[in-house]
Amino acid sequence: MSYNLIINSSNVSNTLNNLYVYNFIKGSFEIPEGAEIMLTSFQIPYSWYNITSRNNNNSFKIYWPTSTSTYTAYTVTLPDGFYTTTSLNAYIQQFCITNGLYLKDSGGNNVYYLSFQYNTTYYANQILAYTVPTTLPSGYTAPSNFVGYPTTSRTPYIEILSGLNFGTFLGFSAGTYGINQTSNYSVNSNITPVGSTVNSLVIRCSLVNNNISSATDIIDSFPINGTFGSNLNYLNNIEKWIKLSPGRYNNFIVTIQDQNLNDINILDNNILMNFIIRFKK
Repeated sequence: MSYNLIINSSNVSNTLNNLYVYNFIKGSFEIPEGAEIMLTSFQIPYSWYNITSRNNNNSFKIYWPTSTSTYTAYTVTLPDGFYTTTSLNAYIQQFCITNGLYLKDSGGNNVYYLSFQYNTTYYANQILAYTVPTTLPSGYTAPSNFVGYPTTSRTPYIEILSGLNFGTFLGFSAGTYGINQTSNYSVNSNITPVGSTVNSLVIRCSLVNNNISSATDIIDSFPINGTFGSNLNYLNNIEKWIKLSPGRYNNFIVTIQDQNLNDINILDNNILMNFIIRFKK
């Protein structure tokens, strides 16, 4: 005997959208000894951010050169979102425009003195800083909000703040990068960048008795094979039956976590999980 159970957005039970409660339609359900469960399919939108205040990885500092030995500090606080190195660099450019940290060349193009780039050769991110001139270069114009020139041509520099996780995303340990540089500066990540802390999903079920695992309620897991905003589709092509705990239950709870068993904040709960419960004869 087997039963097919569907969980969808009507079963969501918390604000993170990673906890789902299925109430048995007759008020309770008897699970006998030897019963098993399997997750047969799972569809979920890839809709959790990689940089958020909740992840404590959304802030760092930019220092703009002023006099011979001093800088003005700017704290960058990224809005919650899903960032690549390219979109992060675009945000920094907008930050520079807003705060007057740029010039315009003779063609009217914005000239930025700080950027982030992805270095595919070294599986790293790269900080690039360029010397800020002490006077307006020939043919250039300064925006109305330009902050001013340093007395000695130096680069801006970056501070990766201790106690925050932005460095994990970018691939830099806590510290300063590019300070007191009087020529153009470039440095690659000194730790492996982690673009997203979530690379797999782990599905947990309150009825499961998976006693060979440290987390005894794990029913299944699968890697993320898709891009942010796409639909992730998992189809179980092999029979992976997991033992259930016998007893009478009013409901069961399904939790979606990352590969390290951390809760994730799912923005779009338009999901579909399909389970089969079977009783052995």
